[in-house]
Amino acid sequence: MRKLFSLTAAAALAAVSVSSVFFQSSAEEGSGSADTVKIMCIGDSITDGYGVGGSYRKFIFHNLTQLGYTIDMVGAKGGGWTPSYTDEETGETFEYDDENTGYSGYAIKEYSGRSGILETLQSTGCLSTAPDIVTLQIGTNDVIDNHELDSAGERLSTLITYILDNIPEDSTLFVTTIPYLDPNRSDVYDWFGNYRHTSDWQTFYSDEEVEVNVRAAVDSYNLTVRDTVNSIAGTGRNVRFANVNSAITDVASQLGDGVHPNNTGYKAMGAYWTEVLDGYLSGGQPVPVTTTTTAETTTTTTTTTTTTATTTSATTTTTTAATTTSTTETSAATTTTTAATTSAPPETTTAAVTETTAVTTAPETPETVKVADLVKLSRMLLGCDTELTVQERILYDMNSDGRHDTFDLALMRKSLCE
Repeated sequence: MRKLFSLTAAAALAAVSVSSVFFQSSAEEGSGSADTVKIMCIGDSITDGYGVGGSYRKFIFHNLTQLGYTIDMVGAKGGGWTPSYTDEETGETFEYDDENTGYSGYAIKEYSGRSGILETLQSTGCLSTAPDIVTLQIGTNDVIDNHELDSAGERLSTLITYILDNIPEDSTLFVTTIPYLDPNRSDVYDWFGNYRHTSDWQTFYSDEEVEVNVRAAVDSYNLTVRDTVNSIAGTGRNVRFANVNSAITDVASQLGDGVHPNNTGYKAMGAYWTEVLDGYLSGGQPVPVTTTTTAETTTTTTTTTTTTATTTSATTTTTTAATTTSTTETSAATTTTTAATTSAPPETTTAAVTETTAVTTAPETPETVKVADLVKLSRMLLGCDTELTVQERILYDMNSDGRHDTFDLALMRKSLCE
């Protein structure tokens, strides 16, 4: 893709030999105008700006312009005028280019009750504007509806491929995760009806359980986004992974209604995109695409007792982790403790478990997770006062990376669904 020097980055990069063809700033050319970068933001209501004009797009335009880029926002909507925005925090007022391809209520592909971004791109032909950069944030409505999330990756792959096939070869598509949601807000409470009961309507879930399950669905979908982008990028296509979910750190203060960001949230998203796009345009490192790891853990316990009242306990844990590109085998360290008449505290070495307890016989690890485990891990990650047993710590470390995080939660939910 053609790239652009920002005014602040041009001097630092002037001495670097780069094989790509760069846009040059007006300062370097000595002319009165700079080459233009065309950016198209594609998405649902979060991109459109549900109740908040310009969404995160206005901050992308303003911030990159401030860095010295000449930006032309392009898309199927919003052309012909330049609205203005006043930042309540700083008092700064700026105008922005409002063209975009954001449609409120749209899903990845159309299904009953929802229109699809894929079909809209096909019908409008807006990609013919030949954007240099496309950002895609889609999937929130699929998650809200709990619509066939197991096949969301296939739908997303079709959409990504269509975009790449219809923009210039040297243009780049950034595909991002979606932010977390707050399903129990009054404005959006009814939107999450599919999470409030089982499909047969025989079991109803509490608001706390709904919050846990919606968060797990977002985590699972975001893993799907990363895996899908990773797979397509591996074929040599110009697609990169972005994680705007990391910008929305507090749904209470950054979401206006529980789904759509307010200007505080949009400003954080705009700052994230500014860093990503400036780094890309100025020749910086690309956003890393991380491979998702799924792990299966098997624990074998052997106990031997001698006639001299000496007891030896040995525990061996072997973890096999499978990724999309390679298979890695990791063997946890084996610890053996010998005690005479009084047992001394054993020295414990672990490779994949965060905590062990000195016991005569190793704890028995449950073979499968239950819904109660999903709720318990979620409460722990939300900061609730939840203690985990040794068995639970081992079981809940779903990807055997030595810690408990939202990826473990997503894998646990996936395991339950299967």
